[in-house]
Amino acid sequence: MKDVFVLLNNNIRELFRQTSFWIGVIIVLQVLMIWLIIYVYLELSDSNYHFYMNTKTSMESIHHVKIDKYDGSFERELSTEEKLIRKQNQRWHLRKLFK
Repeated sequence: MKDVFVLLNNNIRELFRQTSFWIGVIIVLQVLMIWLIIYVYLELSDSNYHFYMNTKTSMESIHHVKIDKYDGSFERELSTEEKLIRKQNQRWHLRKLFK
């Protein structure tokens, strides 16, 4: 991983030396803009991940049952294996990369 960053640093330095300063700045800003677009897309897709959150409270109050947020079925006691599977299937998020 360290070699990748050293290689990127050297390539960016050569880019600034060979081209004019403003072309290098524009390229770096374009890369940052693409990264920002990907980050915002992941944030928005993560906020829309839970399918059963909007109707959960009203369905529980009308029918007097507990509804599982994971798959929409009735809540029950989970086995250790099911808890492990749910934990492994959690959606990856950029926040986990920075923690």
